[in-house]
Parts: sequence; structure tokens; C-alpha cells
Amino acid sequence: MVASGESARVASRLVGRELTEERAITVDQTNHSVIVGDAAVPEQFVVKWLQPPVLSPHPGVQVLGHLASRGFTEMPTYIGSEERDELVLATVTEFVPEAQDGWDWFVDDVDANLRGERTFEDLIASATRMGEITSRMHTALADMQPTTVAARTYLATAFERLDEALRTVHGEEGARLLALVPSVHTALSPLESNALLTAHRIHGDLHAGQFLRARDRLLVTDFDGNPLATGETRLSHSPLIDLASMLQSISHVGCIVVKRRHPDRADDVERFVAAATTAALDAYRSAHPVADDLLHALRVAQELHEYCYAVAHLPRWLYVPDASLPALLRDS
Repeated sequence: MVASGESARVASRLVGRELTEERAITVDQTNHSVIVGDAAVPEQFVVKWLQPPVLSPHPGVQVLGHLASRGFTEMPTYIGSEERDELVLATVTEFVPEAQDGWDWFVDDVDANLRGERTFEDLIASATRMGEITSRMHTALADMQPTTVAARTYLATAFERLDEALRTVHGEEGARLLALVPSVHTALSPLESNALLTAHRIHGDLHAGQFLRARDRLLVTDFDGNPLATGETRLSHSPLIDLASMLQSISHVGCIVVKRRHPDRADDVERFVAAATTAALDAYRSAHPVADDLLHALRVAQELHEYCYAVAHLPRWLYVPDASLPALLRDS
């Protein structure tokens, strides 16, 4: 438990002026976060206490610092970190008032469109911005641990995820997944090549929920990496991993809308998903080359990850890959 006043002390040291007021962020989360600063003053900060602390250097802190040094501004401003005894205890970033993540704002926008209160063009513009921001983020990260990675590395991981999902997903969802196995194998086959993919440090867990929107700002957050890939966040990866995850999360937004808001509008939501993922990919592709066959394989691999994540952390999420994987295979 963090003592009262400790967050303000850490933020004050890093910001360079005295801050006193503290307000805990009460939503469920892995870490413990506290907003520091007078609520009446625009400039406030978030102190995120890591639970447990992370051995220094913290991979997320490394990425934040690198992005800041390269002038990437489409993230909450990184202030610094609190370290003791070679452990990173907390990070301090800009607090963005009124921010919503994409599981809220994008779902609400699609819902509003289906109710005739927001234009389809608005939805596509948001997806385009996500693609553009992802592109600029990768440009800024391109010189951070640049190397190559074998495509087969991702094939092995995908098969591990498939095996795990087949073992752990039961009931009707498990039966539907089992029926898809031949199609999954075909879709993953481009990763069997001897290709070496350009690699560098990436976000590692890029999805709609990591895109914060506050008024006209759209920002990327949470650079702590894939929650199922402990130890891999310090490694370089193909930026196609981020791209695949981001694109599939647009499909996941559609799944949420159908499940929770408009079960009778699946065809309209499917049209949104197709147009939005195309717009995001086109925006990204304007600055970075994309191998379509490899990207599609990695999008399928991402859905296998979603099955495993649901079983391990969020069982109610299982309906998402159960809907998204068949749609992705059908459209290939």
C-alpha cells in the first residue's frame, strides 16, 4: 500500500515544484495509480505505482523515454520514474482530463452511428488517425534496438497459442475453434518462410483500449507490453505485431457493439469493421511497407492470443475471438 503523500512527493521531485493534492484512480487495474495536482489547475500528473516493482531498466520506461527523445507527442507526456535499489517503483506521466479509452469512445461512436447520431465518415476518420499514429510511433521507434526477427518465430508462438486454446477453451466456443483448425493452419502458412523481418522495439500490446481520446486529442498509452509474454517486452519485434493487434481491435470494437448494444445490426457493424480496418491499414501503409500475407497471418495469430487471454484473465471476453476469428478467416 502506498502511503498518503508519497505520490505527491515523487511527482513534486520529478516535476520540480511542490504538489500536494492526491486523488486515487479507483477503476480496477493491475497497478495502483494516483492523480497528483490541484483539480482546478489544468496541469496534473499520474503516478503509477508498479505492483510488483520492475527490475531496472523498465522496458516501458525505456520506450517512453525513447519516444519522447524522438519528438513523438501523441502520448501522455512522460515525466520520469521513481527508482530505488535497482527497481522501478513508479512512473509519472501527464494526466489527461476527460480521457476515454477506445473500448469506450469507439464503441460509443459506432453505437451513435447506428442510432443516426454520428456519421460513418467520423468512424472512418478515427480509424485513419489510429493508423497514422501507429505509423508515426513506429517511425520514432525504428532506431531503438534495430535488428531482424525470423518469421518462423511467430509461427511457433502462434502454434503454441493454438494448442493452448484448444486445451483450455471448452463448450460451443471450443467446438467452433476446433472446426477452424485447418483454416488457421492455412492462414498461418506464410510464416513458414525463411524471411527475416525488420524488427525494433514496439508497443507490444496495441489495441483500441490503448488509444485515449480527450476532446480533439488522440493519444497512445500503456507501453508495458503483452500481458501473456512475460520477459519479451525488452526484445525487438516486427512492427507488424502492433499493426495486426491494432487492426483486430477494431474488429473487437464491432463485436462489443453487436454483443452489448445492437445484436440486430451485425451486417451494419461488419461494414464498419471492413471499412475502418482498411482505412487504418491504408494510413499506416502510406509510410511503411506492409507484406499483406504476413500481416494476415499475424492477425490470425492475434486472435489465438485473444482466446488465451480470455481464458487466463477475462472469461467474458471469449465471445470476441469466437466471432472475430471466423470473420477474419472468411474474409481472407
